[in-house]
Amino acid sequence: MRQRRHAAILRIIEERPVETQAELLALLQREGFDVTQATVSRDIAQLGLIKVRSAGGRPRYARPAALDVEPQDALERARRAFRDYVLDIEPAGHLIFLRTLSGRANAVAAALDEWQPPGVLGTLAGDDAVLVVVRTAAGEAPPAEVLEVMRRLQDLRE
Repeated sequence: MRQRRHAAILRIIEERPVETQAELLALLQREGFDVTQATVSRDIAQLGLIKVRSAGGRPRYARPAALDVEPQDALERARRAFRDYVLDIEPAGHLIFLRTLSGRANAVAAALDEWQPPGVLGTLAGDDAVLVVVRTAAGEAPPAEVLEVMRRLQDLRE
């Protein structure tokens, strides 16, 4: 259901300017989604939507990827997000764990995704943590610790 709702939100903001959460809520309800203001707010954060100015100067929701971002601007936004929100950075094999202020992990992950630093495959954000996946060489085996945790996780499925 969430995936369908997220797809609908992205389609809606591409088709028309949406200025407020209340407006998006009404449009989703009109399409048959049973949502609340809190759900819409959470969806906006999970999708990493941002507010931009339309040609007429009015604010509207947009995808970060829909913008033409200068690399220097993206780097500066990543720096600002790290200075303001990141509390701790810890490596873990081919992963990097970032602890953030509560509710700020999405902003940090979105800034990293926008910047696209070399060697980063992608990010995954929770409420107060971001997992940065570092690209590995083709054919490189995972560390023994990773294989052990994978085995334990697979055992949970049995």
